[in-house]
Amino acid sequence: MLGPLEVVVGGRLVVLPSRKSCLLLAVLVIRANEVVSTDRLFEVLWGAQPPKTAANTLQTYIAHLRAALEPDRARREAGQVLVTREPGYVLAIEPDGTDAARFEHLVGQGRRELATSPATAAGTLRTALALWRGEALVDFTFEPFAQAHITRLTELRLSAIEDRTDADLALGAHRDVAGELAQLVEEHPLRERLVGQLMVALYRSGRQAEALRAYRRLREVLAEQLGIEPNPTLASLEQAILEQRPDLEWMSPLTESVPVAVLAFVHPGGSDEGLVARGREAATARRWQEAADLLSAADRDGALGGDDLDALADALLWTQRPLEALVVRQRAHDAFVEEGDVGRAATMAVMLAIWFGARLRLSVAGGWFQRAQRLLEHEPESAVHGFLAWAATMFATVKGDDEHACESAQRAFDIGRRFGVPDLQAIGLTFGGYVRVRQGDVALGMAMIDEGMTWAISGQVSPLPAQLVFCRTISTCYELGDYRRAAEWMDAISECFERAGITSLPGDCETHRIGVLIGRGSWSEAELSARDACAGMEPIELVHVGLALSEIGEVRLRMGDLDGAAEAFAKASENAAPPQPGTALLLLARGDTAGAAASIGAALAEAGWNNLARARVLPAQVEIALAAGDITTARSAATELTELAALYASPGVRAAAETTHGAVLLADGDCARAVECLRRGADLWRDANAPYDRARARVLLAHALVRQDETNRAHGELQAARAAFESLGARLDLARIAEFDAAYADRA
Repeated sequence: MLGPLEVVVGGRLVVLPSRKSCLLLAVLVIRANEVVSTDRLFEVLWGAQPPKTAANTLQTYIAHLRAALEPDRARREAGQVLVTREPGYVLAIEPDGTDAARFEHLVGQGRRELATSPATAAGTLRTALALWRGEALVDFTFEPFAQAHITRLTELRLSAIEDRTDADLALGAHRDVAGELAQLVEEHPLRERLVGQLMVALYRSGRQAEALRAYRRLREVLAEQLGIEPNPTLASLEQAILEQRPDLEWMSPLTESVPVAVLAFVHPGGSDEGLVARGREAATARRWQEAADLLSAADRDGALGGDDLDALADALLWTQRPLEALVVRQRAHDAFVEEGDVGRAATMAVMLAIWFGARLRLSVAGGWFQRAQRLLEHEPESAVHGFLAWAATMFATVKGDDEHACESAQRAFDIGRRFGVPDLQAIGLTFGGYVRVRQGDVALGMAMIDEGMTWAISGQVSPLPAQLVFCRTISTCYELGDYRRAAEWMDAISECFERAGITSLPGDCETHRIGVLIGRGSWSEAELSARDACAGMEPIELVHVGLALSEIGEVRLRMGDLDGAAEAFAKASENAAPPQPGTALLLLARGDTAGAAASIGAALAEAGWNNLARARVLPAQVEIALAAGDITTARSAATELTELAALYASPGVRAAAETTHGAVLLADGDCARAVECLRRGADLWRDANAPYDRARARVLLAHALVRQDETNRAHGELQAARAAFESLGARLDLARIAEFDAAYADRA
């Protein structure tokens, strides 16, 4: 698990039969010695819509795995390692049967030893860290089921490194660990314990000024990113360094007699020129970690020019060091100005404008945009003007200025085609397509978006523009409720990372993907992905953090965890992402009908001109109004939604329109027409690949059928809905079905 998935039986490396078998084994290994249900395995292997042959195919995969794991087992003999146990399967292995389990055991042992014998602890912790062969579960980096385990193991690895460093410092190896610590702090600038260890190592190595500089840098980053000061322990450490207190010096402990095996950290070798040349080559090939290491090493004396600083900024961004990338990008701008390269300086200004706009620092973003405009004011038209049009497109889109956004997107595309710049052509097509979708021309808009995506996944588009194209495509599919199209593009995105130079699904794309997962019924994966997106986007862009928290609230609400939903929605609001219609539906679930009506009314007022946003909120207004007995408001909202469905003609909007119209007809007593609408709604939700919404439509359909005395058909619809809610874990909806059953039994 601590690297690529490998299985060793009796000293022999086992060849696993297929990718699906690897997925299956990974789930079972993560849950070793626990029963994993077949339903869970279906979901991992095929998502929310397993094929009709899923049960037989799963048995085939199990048989192949058993043959690989237990080659000497007789054909019909029960498995001893991969065991059938209702309601699924269990992988029965020794407690230390995985490298992850051995790692955790050794880390715990090393921590206990640290208090009494630093040398023994250092050896134990090095043995633990040597088990790592790469990133945790690296074969499943983008699989939702693996995210929590990846996060936990990665954090434990960092903690183990910190514990081992404490042992090394106690043994006087401060000069040996200073370089490693400097690199770790570069990679994890907010990790205060690492910074404290670096300060101690530098001070003991006679580098007092550098130790104080490390503290000042941490303080600046914490203030910029989180608005807080370093913890009191570090503040005290800074004061002790300033005072050169004797208790900071290392003294050889008389109790230690075991020699220390020092793990030296070696910076990339060679001359600065050689490092730069190799770093450029790695950046061009999009080998980001190698590029970051080489260019960072060459930059230690501040010798890089604008082009190389730009490459370093890209490398830092795609090795999950966005704050450092921001600083380097600003340095690249200054370097280009000094070099007299107006076009490249303007390009950097555009990139910084987009960055600060995403951070909601709109004044700063506007300043960088104005600087880019001023730099290009007297320059002949070039590709750089296309990048300026790109920024103008994004700002106009956020403001809702569709006319300006459409013009700017077209200008970016035209300049990109004229000067042969795929980045601009992909951006122009995608954002121009989005504006047309928003205006109601879905067919043309989605055709443009699809074409833009073909550029982005081809590897011809630079990583950052590709990320923005991915994000806009998935978010547009989500807004339209077109989950099938979203799923197809998400698969294509995951397959093109290497070509596109993107090392993981970007956090903002991940955020929109969460909405798609929720719509498709993959709720547990959605919440895990949301937590991962929060962590990934927090240093980059606050709105998407809020959106991810809002999606966690949506999952909790659908599962009946009202307190959890309330907490998630509150955090989402703090991050500039008002969680609607979730907040209004939460109030309704808690019995506050008046509060729910006021909340959903405010959400619609805020949506204003944005018809796609209104289309996602109107179904909740219908539900709330009907609960309050306000048939007039419900009818008005359903009518507006029907008009929007005619405008957009997307699966999700049409399904919602038919369902809400049917609910209003049912409340009006027009059961025959309600049955027709609700049946169409249920079918459209099926086509949209939205099992939860389909089940809710079928419950309403059952109500309408009962009123028409079609009890057998009603029972069938209700049973199908109940099965869907049970598989999803929708407790509130199951409780409503139980109430309906009880009422129907009493009436019978």
